[in-house]
Amino acid sequence: MRTPFVFTSCIALFMTACSSSIPYEEREEIRQSIDDESEQLIEELAEVYPEIHAQLEEAEGYATGVMSNIKVPLVGGGTGIGAVYNNVDDSTTYIDLYRYDVGAGLGLSSYRMISVLDTPENLEKFSEGFSESSWGTDWNISASGIEAEQVYYLEDSEIPTYLVFESSASAVGSARLMSVSVNEELTETGVGNAKFANHESVGDESHPKWDRALPFFAQDVVDKGFSLPLPFGISILYAETKQDMTISGLEAGFSQLGPGTVPVEFMSFDNNYSHSQSPQLKIDAWVFPFMNVFATVGKVNGMAHVEFESDGSVINEKLPKLCNPIMGGDPHEWCDGWSHELDVDLDGWNYTLGATFAAGWKDYFLAIPVSVSYIDMKNARAEELVISVSPRVGKQIPLKDTSSVDVYVGVSYLDSSLTIHGEHYYGDNGEYINYKIEQENIDKWMGLVGASYNFNRSWAIQAEYGQNGADKRQFVSSLTHRF
Repeated sequence: MRTPFVFTSCIALFMTACSSSIPYEEREEIRQSIDDESEQLIEELAEVYPEIHAQLEEAEGYATGVMSNIKVPLVGGGTGIGAVYNNVDDSTTYIDLYRYDVGAGLGLSSYRMISVLDTPENLEKFSEGFSESSWGTDWNISASGIEAEQVYYLEDSEIPTYLVFESSASAVGSARLMSVSVNEELTETGVGNAKFANHESVGDESHPKWDRALPFFAQDVVDKGFSLPLPFGISILYAETKQDMTISGLEAGFSQLGPGTVPVEFMSFDNNYSHSQSPQLKIDAWVFPFMNVFATVGKVNGMAHVEFESDGSVINEKLPKLCNPIMGGDPHEWCDGWSHELDVDLDGWNYTLGATFAAGWKDYFLAIPVSVSYIDMKNARAEELVISVSPRVGKQIPLKDTSSVDVYVGVSYLDSSLTIHGEHYYGDNGEYINYKIEQENIDKWMGLVGASYNFNRSWAIQAEYGQNGADKRQFVSSLTHRF
């Protein structure tokens, strides 16, 4: 029997492994420590339960782990690390263990465990990770070591589990949540903590096996020392953009001359801009290790402000009878010149297709998103086409566990073409001018800064701000789940 000091040293080593991203050069040593711990635990248990060897051999597999728990009057929790040994294909999956408690009582314990995975369902459950809640009372076991009978790790899980406590635990009643997740680094799946393909090693310290359908050619780059993000993502975004616009074309027609419009000259324009807000839903997938494709759909709300004026030559040329008393006309105020302001509601739908080309080296990354958006605003009789390219460079700052913060800077090229159709009524008999206005943004480029907080490999929030003087501003935020 090992001394408590030796066991405590193992716990410290395993907790260190759980607390942050594990360098390649340290992973084999930690894996070997877990495997040695598992073998020694089996031998210790065999002294009391000789049948354990046959039980484990006949099972689909078994899971081992070491955990340390603490319980104060209302809340408690614990962390640990372990492995799932698959007897079917002789593979090993290394796992992180978490426990959360709410309830009365006090307790402090550290223990080792083996769960006998006697069905394919239980083997799959532990190999892929799960969360399970229960209500129960902790065991009160002395420091002498092994409980004298087979117990269940979770009372309602129906999975035979052996426990060896290293320190006593007071009996407490609590609701508890047990979580098991795959340790992607120790298991060597090739999944990393970065959002992009990230070069972490020279590729000769480990041999990860990528077992997901996407991206294509993933194993080739994993073999070269790259880790990859989870392949699929779904995001909720909010984007707000305000930018000055210029009129690139104006066509007008007069109801008295029939349908249709013709180009209008001798016009001046001033103070034209657009301002829009758009919540969007985005889906994406890493099709290739360095190429992510995405699509978004969202609702657009906003307005386009247009101011223009004319010297009256259009009316005099197109409708001479209206402006010439000799010809029986009744001169309209527009015959001497006119000005007009429009506030067009931009209410419609945004559809975007794009791709992001990206790669990382250690904690640094380069990403270049490219996208084309079509905005259909049928109610406002307007439509917009937006082309965007936004190269940025940044750094990932690792935090506890698999969490991190990304910070980056870059520039954005955005080419926006907005076409507006409408009518303006000016007479007592329903006369009107129908017009077509084409706008485009004045400043195509702007600088941007952004940051994201990555809770883990699966969840992240992001915010980005871009500006070019007072003429153009953009804010984008998002919540993303990867799987």
